[in-house]
Formats: sequence, C-alpha cells, structure tokens
Amino acid sequence: MGEAPTAADRRTGGRRYGGRSTAARVAERRAALLEAGLDLFGTDGYQRVSVKQVCDRAGLTQRYFYESFDEREALLLAVYDEIVDDVGHRTVDAIDKTLPTIAELAHVALTEFIGYLTADRRRARVMLLEVVGVSPALDARRRRVIGDFAEIIVTAGMAHAGLAETTDEFRLSAIGLVGAVNQLLVDWVLGEATADPAAIEHVCTRLFSAAFAELLPS
Repeated sequence: MGEAPTAADRRTGGRRYGGRSTAARVAERRAALLEAGLDLFGTDGYQRVSVKQVCDRAGLTQRYFYESFDEREALLLAVYDEIVDDVGHRTVDAIDKTLPTIAELAHVALTEFIGYLTADRRRARVMLLEVVGVSPALDARRRRVIGDFAEIIVTAGMAHAGLAETTDEFRLSAIGLVGAVNQLLVDWVLGEATADPAAIEHVCTRLFSAAFAELLPS
C-alpha cells in the first residue's frame, strides 16, 4: 500500500511507493532511457535505433519513453547535452587547477577533454558523429557547443595573458582549434587514424601552444 503523498507528489498527481516519490521514479526511468540511448546511439548509431529498441534496452514500456521525451530526437539531444555538460565541466575544472604556463594549460585541458571522450567510444560517437545532420535544431545546437568550447579557450588565454578583451582573430583561431581536435577524434572513432589518444593530445597541445604564443602577448 502506498504512503501518503508529499506536496511534490500532489503536484505530479502521484503517490509514494516503496519509499520513492513519483518524481523519483520518473527520474529513474529517465536515467535508464538516457543510458540506453547512449549505449544504442553510441554503438548502432542513431538512424538505426528505434524507440522500441531503446525501451527494450532500458527495460521499460514505450509509454514511459513518452513520459520523458516527445520523440527519439529529444532523447538524442538529452544524451548529447549530458556528454557535453560533463566534458565541459571537467575541462574547465582542469584548467582552473593547472599551473600557469600555456603548455601546461593546454596539456591538462586536452588530456581531460580527449581522455573523457576516448575512455568511452560511445560518448565520442554521439558527441562528434551521431548528432550531425539529424535536424536543423540539432545542427544549431552543435554549432553553439563548438562556440562554447572555443569560448573556454578564449577565456583561458585571456586569463593567462592578463587581458580584459580579446581579438576577433583569437576567437576565430579558437574555433579552428576546437575543429582540429574534433576532426582528429572523428578519425579516431571511425578507425581511420592509427594515432592513439595520447598522440592526439600531444599534437593538439603543440597546436594550442603555438596559437597562444602567436596570438597573445607574452
């Protein structure tokens, strides 16, 4: 028999069962769908995966899918955003803790970014491949994410150089650096490059260091 509903349960029209509120059960089901989406989109690919397959992998009926997501693309976006948020926070945290030379800054940031994505190939595939060309909305979101990571580079460079303002040239260069990292990781995901993640990090660190040295005052 269910426990008396809390105020939160009354807002969602639910009761507590087994000590868990309606909101908690919804969150658990959503988390299971996100994990199933990561697994299937990151292995079989978004275009090959149906809502039913996601639900089967999560151990849920399709009614629970639509409890959290309007459509399959919404799940892909949620999986993508979760990866982006996680790797973004990890990268910024690594920058905040690093020693103050450009080479060290680039090394720790890229080690965190590349290491997080290559530790689980599914993450890299979803973030770098599966969201491409799905819809104009997802393409726009992906471009904003590239801009956000470029802004991380710009902010770190400005802090290192003690600048209050940056230049358009440096912002454009930052976008180019993000693109370079992404393309090397795309090749890694597709198996078209023999370089391992450590080699990718090494090359990208040299690119970042050279760009910072050229574009920022000593």
